[in-house]
Amino acid sequence: MNYVAAWGSTKAKRELAERVARFCIQELMPKMKTLEIGILLSRDMDGADGFCLNRGRREFELEIDSRLEHDDFVSCICHEMTHVKQHARGELKDRTLSLKEWKGEEYITLYSTVDEYMALPWEAEAYETQEILLAKWLTLSPQDRTLYT
Repeated sequence: MNYVAAWGSTKAKRELAERVARFCIQELMPKMKTLEIGILLSRDMDGADGFCLNRGRREFELEIDSRLEHDDFVSCICHEMTHVKQHARGELKDRTLSLKEWKGEEYITLYSTVDEYMALPWEAEAYETQEILLAKWLTLSPQDRTLYT
């Protein structure tokens, strides 16, 4: 069974983060049952909205800016959960701090502009997928959202 736990911020934000992560698992990786995902809700993000740290093939730590509100908060979790999917399925592999492998092709991950960052294929997929997941999340009734507890 998948394990998802959030810490930091408020109880309501932790519960929302866990529900959104479970929703993303169901949407992106419904057959995976051995994921371990910790979600740190933090105010010290160095200008980023979120991070995904791969601690092993099925073990991940997300850090999400707790100051994000509403759709931005949900969207950020969806973005980082797309990275979880990419790593868990072996599509994205961290080779070194500045080298990643995406679907068998190596990429140097140094960039100096937002456009260069957005052009990285795993980021392009994450930005596209976050919007799709957010739209699906928003169509759920509040009662249906509680199913992802």
